[in-house]
Amino acid sequence: MGQKRALRVAVLGTGGIGKHHAKWWHVEGADVCAFLGRTGASVTAAGQKLAAMFPFSGVGFTSLDQLLREARPDIVDVCTPMERHFGHARAALLAGCHVLCEKPFVYDASLSADAMLTQARELLALAESRGLRFGVCTQYVVAAKLCLAMRADRLDPLDSYRGYLVSPTRGRSPHPPRTWVDLAPHMIGALQAVCPGGAVVWETVRLDFAGHRARALFDLRQAGGGMVQCDIHTNHTDVEPRNVRQFVFNGYPFDIDGYNDAQGIFQARIHTPDGDEDREDAMRILIRHFRDGVCEVPGPMALQNLDWMLRFLALAEAGPQASGEDTAPGVATS
Repeated sequence: MGQKRALRVAVLGTGGIGKHHAKWWHVEGADVCAFLGRTGASVTAAGQKLAAMFPFSGVGFTSLDQLLREARPDIVDVCTPMERHFGHARAALLAGCHVLCEKPFVYDASLSADAMLTQARELLALAESRGLRFGVCTQYVVAAKLCLAMRADRLDPLDSYRGYLVSPTRGRSPHPPRTWVDLAPHMIGALQAVCPGGAVVWETVRLDFAGHRARALFDLRQAGGGMVQCDIHTNHTDVEPRNVRQFVFNGYPFDIDGYNDAQGIFQARIHTPDGDEDREDAMRILIRHFRDGVCEVPGPMALQNLDWMLRFLALAEAGPQASGEDTAPGVATS
């Protein structure tokens, strides 16, 4: 038998997180055949950066239609600004490509929550009708699973969860809704992964949106009936530590950072009170699984993630008078 052809992957947007996606696709044996940039100059610069990271020999495009027509990728990885996710993912699905999309997979502040959820459902229906995979890159879903597996004997049953995620401001002015949209899908996804089938008890929601901080405290009713006290805390800051990736399950903390191994491959290091353990990078695992046909964040889970994110945001924007009832304005229930 002949050697199996490497999957052809196109990455849309490589100026930020997309370049790391591209490298992981290469490390996992895919042919990164193309990428999308906004201008000729940005394409040239991005191509040089990719070539410095791994043996990249693909082609850069400024037109998505041309990329899909000429590069003919099997998988399109959407890492463009979130306002473009819907259009780019839809075009890729219509071209017959599997799609992995950065979080949130639909978001445009100029649209109502109902309109965004309608777009999200359109993407999922389109993928299903064409027999294509559609997944969302929310790698902290994988990270949470890694943490729980390390101390499973101590954390079952789960009765409390805290997801704390901090990143630098990068010159952005304080705007807590933007912090929430940028970071909360990760911590919501992690909660979904460790409590599948859970439901937010909306009347328990308490919010703290101020400065760069966007925080939600609430109860989650598990599928089996038990309750989990939840705290999703997201922030942007210029004060050290500027990067925090922490899960706390039943009061037991897991702090995640990373390092490059002897081969220059990025690895995760998970710190716990009982010692540190090294694991493969969560994004690498998510990309490998998608390559092999498994979506860590499949359509229904992604839709619920988006719905919850928007409902918390609507409550924050409604102000202190909002009760958290299931009839939060402008937001559909799952």
